[in-house]
Amino acid sequence: MRKTVGMAYRLETAAARERALVLGALAVVSALLSWRLATPRFLVVRDTPLLPALWFGLVLCIGIALWASWNVLRLFVVLTSCFPAWILAVETTLYVQHSIKTYTRNIPRPGSTVLEFLLPIVNYLWGLCGMVGGFLGSAIVVLAMSAALPVFIKSSSRVRTILVGTLSGVLLEAMAAPSENGLSIHFQSLLPVFLVWQISVAASIGYGLEPPAIALLKK
Repeated sequence: MRKTVGMAYRLETAAARERALVLGALAVVSALLSWRLATPRFLVVRDTPLLPALWFGLVLCIGIALWASWNVLRLFVVLTSCFPAWILAVETTLYVQHSIKTYTRNIPRPGSTVLEFLLPIVNYLWGLCGMVGGFLGSAIVVLAMSAALPVFIKSSSRVRTILVGTLSGVLLEAMAAPSENGLSIHFQSLLPVFLVWQISVAASIGYGLEPPAIALLKK
């Protein structure tokens, strides 16, 4: 009994790096579930599966319950915010990718300077569009966290979380089909972006969740 209480207290008073490690480890499970269930089958909105948002939202809720608040409303706000964040990230990424592809396809002169400038972008378009989606997804989650948790408003983790979420989106390039002139990460898989984005964002958020017990010790 004492050992269980001691472990619970140790978890509740975990240091910032330990909190980041715990949420990062949970995000590995979430990313693997998101990857395996990425094909739209059920719980779908406009061909976008909702389960990845659910898994990641549960990871954040576990972190909040451990180190910030058991308030059901706050947990609900953060959990539900993951759904519009995921849907908007996916829809915007696909829209930007389609728009750039359509624009470059309709340029009348193949030898024009504009086309020569855009060709490298088109070659690695999924990575560019993934950064747009990564920014939107992480920004919406951060806004929801800030609205639900006063402790997160005071944290410096907001900018860091959006930054790592944006940069992690570049790994969407891995979903491109392999080609002779392509990158070595082109193997038609969403696993890299799921793993890196969810782990880095969850770890950054966990790092910024200061438990009340630690806050009291600082005073």
